[in-house]
Amino acid sequence: MKILYDDNMPFAEDVFPSLGDAEAFNHQALDDIDLASVDAMMIRSTSQIDGVRVKQLSSCQYLATATAGYNHLDLDALSTANIATFIAAGCNATSVSEYALSGVLYALLARGDIQASDPISVLHRFRVGVVGLGQVGRRVMAKFSALGMDVIAYDPPRALAENNPQWHDLSAIVSCDIICLHAPLVKTGPSPSHHLFDAEILQQLSPRQILLNAGRGEVIDNRALLQLCQQGRAPTLILDVWENEPDILTELIEYCLIATPHIAGHSLEGKTRGTFMLYEWLAIQTHQAVTHQMADFLPNDDVVLICSDECLSVESLTTMVWSIYDIAFDHSEFVSNMAQSQCFAQLRKQYRKPRPNSDIQVRREFDSAHITCSHEQTTYILSALGFSATTL
Repeated sequence: MKILYDDNMPFAEDVFPSLGDAEAFNHQALDDIDLASVDAMMIRSTSQIDGVRVKQLSSCQYLATATAGYNHLDLDALSTANIATFIAAGCNATSVSEYALSGVLYALLARGDIQASDPISVLHRFRVGVVGLGQVGRRVMAKFSALGMDVIAYDPPRALAENNPQWHDLSAIVSCDIICLHAPLVKTGPSPSHHLFDAEILQQLSPRQILLNAGRGEVIDNRALLQLCQQGRAPTLILDVWENEPDILTELIEYCLIATPHIAGHSLEGKTRGTFMLYEWLAIQTHQAVTHQMADFLPNDDVVLICSDECLSVESLTTMVWSIYDIAFDHSEFVSNMAQSQCFAQLRKQYRKPRPNSDIQVRREFDSAHITCSHEQTTYILSALGFSATTL
């Protein structure tokens, strides 16, 4: 079996050769590859598999994407061609939820809404609205709920499927202090998400609010948002996704408190989880043994911390969050590099890859931090946020 795998998938070169004749490819060189001889193709979102590409994959039996999104796949064409298809749903959900928490904490401190010396009970007065209740949205809700914040959601399809009419009220979301967008891109049907936050909705927001988008760039009308920014009426912005990537509306960057190149889900664990979900799926499809485990490949460089707070403080919380994921670093890297050249795609591909004479570190997830706590309540909260916490 001939297997092609994206060269940006961590540890792919270690696991896919055990299932067949495996070879790496660069998504920019797909036109130069004899796709007709490929039996299985393991891709990321940078590879567009449309109807034309499906016809080129005339011998392909299996195609999988190591991403939660699937807008780059023509699922109808793949089904018609009888190509078994797999999407690594949820592979980066934990990472994106940690991005949201890190970004919101940074914004609240930067704006002076909270102080480092405050107990985390200060967060109880903020209302969070989450748009999209997929695997990411539910994890985001869980994290903010663990901090005692009032969290509501908007997801019309799930409101109908799960008989929860509260999830069908966009006006309630628009009134929240913090709005987190994690919706997939849907252009048709009764509940499209394309430009859900259009000029009309955006004009209802104010500078007192925080608007975070780590779902799909097209959920926000970026042109309308830029106009609002230029008028000085926009909310505090945390943007990881943009319309028309990689050719984004660069004028928006200067108005963002946090701006990043679509990397919210790009922790080492998130990307590696995608690789292993594809590897295990292909092994099962081809009736082969699963001989590799993700835990065997992750580096053993876990962070060890101590928290003696009886009532967890904002300072302790942010210290622990940013010791694992410092979102301000990613913002600084993005802004400085984009000021020199239009390199969005390269920044995304090279994200957190160590370079000579650089202090860049591979991004991990919260559970790589082992925290010893003096009080059970602190242990409970930190564990709910995803840290590996134990009571002394």
